[in-house]
Amino acid sequence: MSTFDTIPLEFFQDYPEPGVNFIDVGCIFDNPLHWQLAIDGLYEKTAALDFDFLLAMDARGFMIAGALAYKRAIGFAMARKPGRLPGHAISVDYRREYGSATIELQPERIRGRRVLIVDDVLATGGTIEAAATLLRRIGKDVVGAAALFDVAFFQDKRDLSMPVVTLRDV
Repeated sequence: MSTFDTIPLEFFQDYPEPGVNFIDVGCIFDNPLHWQLAIDGLYEKTAALDFDFLLAMDARGFMIAGALAYKRAIGFAMARKPGRLPGHAISVDYRREYGSATIELQPERIRGRRVLIVDDVLATGGTIEAAATLLRRIGKDVVGAAALFDVAFFQDKRDLSMPVVTLRDV
């Protein structure tokens, strides 16, 4: 039987810029068995966390959070790059493994109280910490984060303010 650990991954060296090894999660989305293993795995791994809403990180986190929200029968909202959300949005700048970035969210879309942040890959943790900053700014409880992959190179370099569950180290 296939497991999530046996899914072959594609890595692209020096993408999106020199020195970065990009993990292409497209092999999860385009294969029904891989997709089921991913969502079922995250569903099981997050079962012990008490959350009532998801925040999906731009952009691959949207698909993962959407499927997980459907399976849990809860809502989710999107954290996006600047200028991509209509109406009122709040933002925060942050550092990531290859530079700086900004994310935004619409406070009125966060309908739960206890929020789990969902992304595809955990590297430095900068993106999920930035999202947690925004959620806390609007009075939400951040119960943790979930991602498909954890980049082992960064594990000893992170200082995360929440528990994080992942399905596989890369």
